[in-house]
Amino acid sequence: MKQLLLFFLLFIGIPTYAQTSLGIEAQAYPAGVVPGLRFDLGISETLTLTSRIGYNFTDRRDWGEHDNEEGGGPGFSLGFERTGFLTEKLSVYARTDLWFMDIDWRDTQYICPVAPPCGNIESAGATNITVLQPTLGIGYSFPLSGNYFVKPSLSFGYEINVKTDGEDVGQGPILLAGFQLGRLHQ
Repeated sequence: MKQLLLFFLLFIGIPTYAQTSLGIEAQAYPAGVVPGLRFDLGISETLTLTSRIGYNFTDRRDWGEHDNEEGGGPGFSLGFERTGFLTEKLSVYARTDLWFMDIDWRDTQYICPVAPPCGNIESAGATNITVLQPTLGIGYSFPLSGNYFVKPSLSFGYEINVKTDGEDVGQGPILLAGFQLGRLHQ
């Protein structure tokens, strides 16, 4: 974690003539949505250091380890984006998110011994997880007036529960559709 913070702080000293952008971003995936604030810092003509702070809202239904998993938590992202990929407006990126999530889960089990009565037994709990989520993505920038832009994106990655406090909850492949609205600053 210290190396990641040091790496990020090294780029703060890049000369102020570097192009930056500030904006909002939202990503949606089958089990949730991630709104956030984004800051990007150009480190060369085609390479950008990307960063985001956000909140990951999730409702995994029965796609996780339990019959119902829902919750969320704050997090941040760091990555690199290469612009001018195949065309001027197309970009590719690699990004890693770190989320600190609280997941409430519930299970229902039908029990029927040899003789009635039969019925459902409910159990519930909460799990705190730290999720590492590396992704690769592609985006296309549409310029607007006044240095504003809109950039839809599509990314694929993997959710890895690196720390779990409580019972195991879902993790695995993830596909995200995103939308960024930002403003370029010189």
